[in-house]
Amino acid sequence: MIFKKTAPAAPAPKYPGIPTAVDGTTSVVEMETAASEGAGAYPITPSTQMGEGWAAAVAAGKTNVGGRRLIFFEPEGEHAAAAVTAGLSMTGLRATNFSSGQGIAYMHESLYAAVGPSMRSTSTPGTTTITRSTTPASSSCSPRMLRNRPI
Repeated sequence: MIFKKTAPAAPAPKYPGIPTAVDGTTSVVEMETAASEGAGAYPITPSTQMGEGWAAAVAAGKTNVGGRRLIFFEPEGEHAAAAVTAGLSMTGLRATNFSSGQGIAYMHESLYAAVGPSMRSTSTPGTTTITRSTTPASSSCSPRMLRNRPI
């Protein structure tokens, strides 16, 4: 063959990044610690690892993209976690909260105070299914008993 086709060289990307594989929790922690300044989180499955990741970033002295050191509070419940996040936002910080679907359902009363003044905060739920049945599947109840239960 006299003529040989060659593919044109692709230009190098402007921001090449670091190729890596992580799970969703790690990616949330990486982005929230870069963008936010403070977090209030109560450990509740499945979002516990997000709060632990934030606490580890604080312990390591990590700063966000603005160069500010991170702040972390672990309160005694979901209501308090919502209040901590709202309080951090009231001081002008971009705050985040890590919770689960059940945790957000539990803290919903506290969220009204946070959304009223339009504060800058995010809530990152690690969600699981919220069911209305409180009877475990391994219970000795018959399906008929479950059908006749008031909701």
